[in-house]
Amino acid sequence: MGKKTARPAAAPDDDPAPRKRSKLKLALAALVPLLAAGGGFAAWTMFMAPAAGGDHAADAAAGDGHGQMVALALPPEIVAEATYTHSYALSELIARDCGRTRTGALKAAAEAEARADGMLASLSWQAANRRIGTLDEKSCGYMLNEVANANAKAQRAADEQAAAAEKGGKAKGGH
Repeated sequence: MGKKTARPAAAPDDDPAPRKRSKLKLALAALVPLLAAGGGFAAWTMFMAPAAGGDHAADAAAGDGHGQMVALALPPEIVAEATYTHSYALSELIARDCGRTRTGALKAAAEAEARADGMLASLSWQAANRRIGTLDEKSCGYMLNEVANANAKAQRAADEQAAAAEKGGKAKGGH
């Protein structure tokens, strides 16, 4: 058989100490991607965005005549989840499992929304129906609180509308 030569064992003191990372290199590694992304976004807004949808700069500058920018319209599926109708539908759908709450002002506001836009009202009921799919004891409390807050908001809006109508009626009467 062949003769093997034994390797000398490395002493524990012979291991080189791990090198420390340079703070400058770490800072550059963090900042370079951020700067590149920021530059890319800036270039996109300057060169690509106006070509994609027309003259956005002129639209933004024009605004609504009061120095405010014009907001872009949201899809109706998203708007449906932020309506009084959605909150009212939610209250009706969870009533059996979670209990009833006061919804007088909410119902009136939902009916007004339905008269104004029936499709939005339908989408609101569909969105509320999707939300109750994960109903449990904990979410009952959250949803009942959401309905109570929406009812209070609807009541405030109705009170403000009534006050404005009363004030406008007095001004028109001249007395």
